[in-house]
Amino acid sequence: MQSSMTIDLRPSGDSDSSDVDAEISDGFSPLDTSQIIVADEGSLLIRAEMYQEYMKQLPIPTNRGSLIPFTSWVGLSISIKQLYGQPLHYLTNILLQHWDQSRFGSDSEDQTLDSIIHPSKAEATIWVLEEIHRLTSSHLHIARLWLSDPMYHSFIDSIVPQPLSSTSS
Repeated sequence: MQSSMTIDLRPSGDSDSSDVDAEISDGFSPLDTSQIIVADEGSLLIRAEMYQEYMKQLPIPTNRGSLIPFTSWVGLSISIKQLYGQPLHYLTNILLQHWDQSRFGSDSEDQTLDSIIHPSKAEATIWVLEEIHRLTSSHLHIARLWLSDPMYHSFIDSIVPQPLSSTSS
């Protein structure tokens, strides 16, 4: 019989600390959904922290002059990624997919989205969301979401932006 141990990640009560309180279970008592398997938890948490730090370093583009036609939020995000050569945050990608799904069954489901929302406003909305997700998201929250979604990799863009300058020392 194989026994597994789990760990429950929660930010500690001390707001000045970045420590995490860990509650370890022997695998035999009932567990809630916020618990993470120890074998995967460490690497998942580290990956989420590295991902969030990486995303924080990417500047939000300020020069936007093109009107991008689009039929869906996800379609617009794909065009934005190609045009600017930047990934969008995992949370932005998830939210845009939910927005597209929320249109199913609406009166405007068959209309192209750019006929409802001006392309400039839609693009600006995505960049505002992106800035929020890049600068304020907790890696602990991201790790919990990744744990609950075995397909989370499909919402992480593989685009690696070109360096802004090629200065070398």
